[in-house]
Amino acid sequence: MIQPARRIQDLPPYLFAEVDRRIAEKRAAGFDVISLGIGDPDLPSPAHVVEAAQDAVAEARHHRYPDYYGLPELRAAIARWYEDRFGVQLDPTTEVVSLIGSKEGIAHLPVAYVDPGDLVLVPDPGYPVYSIGTLLANGVPYLMPLKAENAFLPDLDAIPADVAQRARLIWVNYPNNPAGAVDGLDFFERVVDFGRRHDILVCHDNAYSDVAYDGYKAPSLLEVPGAKDVAVEFLSPSKTYNMTGWRVGMMVGNPTAVEALGRVKTNVDSGIFEALQIAAMAALDGDPAWIADRTPASRPAGTPL
Repeated sequence: MIQPARRIQDLPPYLFAEVDRRIAEKRAAGFDVISLGIGDPDLPSPAHVVEAAQDAVAEARHHRYPDYYGLPELRAAIARWYEDRFGVQLDPTTEVVSLIGSKEGIAHLPVAYVDPGDLVLVPDPGYPVYSIGTLLANGVPYLMPLKAENAFLPDLDAIPADVAQRARLIWVNYPNNPAGAVDGLDFFERVVDFGRRHDILVCHDNAYSDVAYDGYKAPSLLEVPGAKDVAVEFLSPSKTYNMTGWRVGMMVGNPTAVEALGRVKTNVDSGIFEALQIAAMAALDGDPAWIADRTPASRPAGTPL
């Protein structure tokens, strides 16, 4: 019998797909299930984003193959958003690549950087795709425990020297999923220094940058001076603008990494449907007050969602 590749045989079921399967089973059995699983906003996307997509879908010029790297206008909007939100300047042509959701880019980056047997430093607990992308590239995840006594930050000093020497990537994620931990620039400065000392690409998953409360404003790792020498950051409108189903994301930062991931992507996909790119532009260029308005802490008590 023809067998799948060993990398597939050894691949565990995707955690959230298994959670969805179990939820579906319970609902079919008549249970009213409250899901505390995958981070999926249950509020609608902004009306002006929906309208921009509807208008774009009706235009025949958007029905053809899209730009492989993302529309130049979208990459420019991403750069504007980063400067407005974080004070980080990006070159849209060399430091921004669009993604079919940040998950897709997180899964594909190891293809560009990890050879068989290479190590990837992965937070534990953490987003499963950090490890899964590593396994699909025939790399080896090395788990970094996130413990309460260390404020749910990885202990970089505890990583053995031989492990650091073999590692190609390190994944970090703040605001953190699932721990909810946050941090200022102090840890980001340390992890950038760690990456520079060991020739490791620092990969920051910043999906929850605008899911914050009590006045906390999450920084970008790219705010650290010189971070773009060794680091990239992943972000998407999914959580910020309630757009999980639209599948638009971006990776920004180190231009060598942007080019490498772009080269992988041009060989395995044909880019994002242009109408969705235009919707993402409407989100990124829209009034940032929308973000504050959808945050419960910013509204008077009793104000309905």
